[in-house]
Amino acid sequence: MAVNTRILKAEFEYFTPDNFHKALQLLDQYSPDVKVIAGGTDLLIQMKKEVISPRYLINIMKISDMSFIKVKNGWLRIGAATKWREVVEFCAKDRKYAALYEASSSVGKVQVRNMGTIGGNLCTASPAADSAPALLVFNGRVKLANMQRERILNLKDFFKGVNVTAMTSNEIMTEIQIPSIQNGMGSAFMKTTRVGADISKINCAVAVERQGDLCTSCRIGIGAVAPVPMRIQEAERIVAGKRVDTSLVEEMGQKAIEEIKPITDIRSTTEYRRQVASILLKDVFWKAWQRAGGKE
Repeated sequence: MAVNTRILKAEFEYFTPDNFHKALQLLDQYSPDVKVIAGGTDLLIQMKKEVISPRYLINIMKISDMSFIKVKNGWLRIGAATKWREVVEFCAKDRKYAALYEASSSVGKVQVRNMGTIGGNLCTASPAADSAPALLVFNGRVKLANMQRERILNLKDFFKGVNVTAMTSNEIMTEIQIPSIQNGMGSAFMKTTRVGADISKINCAVAVERQGDLCTSCRIGIGAVAPVPMRIQEAERIVAGKRVDTSLVEEMGQKAIEEIKPITDIRSTTEYRRQVASILLKDVFWKAWQRAGGKE
């Protein structure tokens, strides 16, 4: 296995504020030549490859207000600097968040989950970000802040392109929010990779509600098949409000092929991604469907 032995060649100033207000002050002062670093599992690789060369780095890991998991008024709130390991441990205790548990558990290896953060995964804005499909099907949203204001964006509006988000250069993501999940909802996540712990070729999450064999709602999130992680709403409409059987799910899978916009790159071809996305979606749907019916 190849090892990245490159060093950080570009010079930069490094700050470790111990409170949130100080971090915002630094962001405001040094924007746009500044980057926020938490676990660094994405950012440091980009700096080593000289894809980016920020003049200033702000490490937020000493800010306790940025790392938390709590439920308030039915909403699950996760601090942006919360490590993957903590997300896995929380979701393992509450299977309402099964898709997020499976997505979080699939991120890298133990070392990455011990260092990487959920907010960092989103802010990198990779089309293959594993957290994104699960958070999309849970109607997740993010809170952003700078010195002038706070604002909340639905996650579907946060991603703007490959490695591009709706954040301004002086903003920081403070938390991820998931609304109350209804009893009877089932969810699941799966992905395909070249080898274990690799970046996803395709990833997919589904959340469904059912009454017997009637699908009362369906949400599908999918990644690595377009410039941004996306909901495929035409495929959702195929099954929502209908009685589910094998032929209906096949139709849903076919609609997904039409809706996604994959490319050919070093990991896969366009045609492979189209065909596998359809198969993966059907597998994830049936897993979520069983869970919605009280079966694991």
